[in-house]
Amino acid sequence: MKRTWFLVAITALALACSDAGGVDSDAIASPEKAAVQRSLDSALANDSLYPLLAVLVFPYIDRAAHIVVGSDTMRVVNIELDIDATRHDTNVVASISAVLAWRGFDATLHTVDTVVFVVGAGITPPAVSDSIRTRFSPDTAGSATAFVIHEAADSSYQVWLARTGHLQTDSTRYGGGQSQSGGGVTLTVYRGTGYGGFHLGAKPVPDSTLTPTTTAASYVSGARALKIKIRGTLP
Repeated sequence: MKRTWFLVAITALALACSDAGGVDSDAIASPEKAAVQRSLDSALANDSLYPLLAVLVFPYIDRAAHIVVGSDTMRVVNIELDIDATRHDTNVVASISAVLAWRGFDATLHTVDTVVFVVGAGITPPAVSDSIRTRFSPDTAGSATAFVIHEAADSSYQVWLARTGHLQTDSTRYGGGQSQSGGGVTLTVYRGTGYGGFHLGAKPVPDSTLTPTTTAASYVSGARALKIKIRGTLP
């Protein structure tokens, strides 16, 4: 019952803190966001960190920059998560940086060709400079991991796990935060601009004869950024 109340409270907070303004070219349409979420759910359902991010971060993602990468355009949002809370009488402290990027949304099929999710340790300031590897822990400074998810026209998914690469966040700038409380948790949501980039090389999961993939995006001129500060008691 406590967890159910927590999820209801988080949903209400997301609605209260949503960035409802005028027309914005970086706004994410609901079908597009749902397609990205399905890709992440399919690939990362068994990841230990993903459920927390899915509940506490993704409901607030409603803007993503358009970044030109070669001849293509990638949607990019820079994410920072600042946790100092209590769970089961244990203090939980974590500083996490992430980048969610995707390209190739099909408005007819409601599929998204490629989703990239990079997550690393630390938040700005100072600058975040993390080496991408197959495993990652929020309390291991300088470490990150990443996934590349491809969705076929039949809605099947292929996942690649990054083996090499780098996540860089040079700086972030945010406006004033919006705070809401519910279920024993206080969330403060900040929106602004992040500056950095990533590059990675990944192999299929599980290992197969499929060709390894590489991907990169640079947003040194700025991309949409989201920071969430969490305080209180987690279920």
